[in-house]
Amino acid sequence: MSTTFDTPTPPGANSARMGLLTRNRWLVAGGLAITGLGLAAGLAWPRTVVSEPAGKEAAKETAKGPVQKWAKVSVELPASQVSFPPGNGSVIANAYCLICHSAGMVLRQPALTQDEWTGEINKMRNSFGAPLPPDQVEALAKYLQSINGRDSAGKQVSVDGQGS
Repeated sequence: MSTTFDTPTPPGANSARMGLLTRNRWLVAGGLAITGLGLAAGLAWPRTVVSEPAGKEAAKETAKGPVQKWAKVSVELPASQVSFPPGNGSVIANAYCLICHSAGMVLRQPALTQDEWTGEINKMRNSFGAPLPPDQVEALAKYLQSINGRDSAGKQVSVDGQGS
């Protein structure tokens, strides 16, 4: 023989549960509404400039879809007023480093060993397209270490003693 016992429900338990369900429904509905507005706004987002191709290529290009035309941007940076300190390699640094960097920016870097400077220079060449010829990397690294470097033991070897 089995007996079941009804556990009394505390007052307000069902209303609390219903309140939670109602709140969750409103949260879901609100989230869906916001998502819908976001999607609608995304569909109306302005597109890039579309240009019409000319000539025989026009049929081929428009068959694939609109042609995207990108504007060419030209930026002229101010010339640096400060050059690198004189020394073996300063001509290389002034010719190639000042294209993108100021001398002050380079001189404020942490003091590096010659091998570390070589790694930084090769990163500039390989990742960022610095036009430094490969045969000048070692001379530039040696120069940068002489003006803002340290030896392998960690001792500062910079010219002015200030390093970075």
